[in-house]
Amino acid sequence: MNPDTRLLHLPLSSRYAVSAALYLAKVPAGEYHMVGEISRMTELSPSYLSKILQRLANIGVLDSRRGAKGGYRLRRPATDITLSEIVATSRHLEKGPVPCMIEAKDCDAAEPCAMHQFVARAEGSLWRRLDAITLADLGAPNFELEQGEIK
Repeated sequence: MNPDTRLLHLPLSSRYAVSAALYLAKVPAGEYHMVGEISRMTELSPSYLSKILQRLANIGVLDSRRGAKGGYRLRRPATDITLSEIVATSRHLEKGPVPCMIEAKDCDAAEPCAMHQFVARAEGSLWRRLDAITLADLGAPNFELEQGEIK
């Protein structure tokens, strides 16, 4: 299998968070959008999306307002919100330990698998990349990640 055809999958909560934040980055700044609207436009489950939006509001990525003209909006410009911030916040919603990538058991630094040090290094590189990508970058028409090896 060509390694370029398979991508690392983020947890469901992270994918929801990025999708919702990206949607809010594309709508007119300052407008509040209800969970139902965001759910329809992103095709995400409204009940789970609501939990994720609340979490993003609690850590300062989103503003929330109750009422008929309420909903959610970005608290800061899309140029100031990184993917690492969104993904790190939403990952805490996942239940249970993080499964090992290669063995049929849970894996951590205390009980590492054979690949633990290599996966940890690759994950560190991934977090550095996510920290360099903003919501505005994702919305740019010609956005491309720089090519190169993960170090």
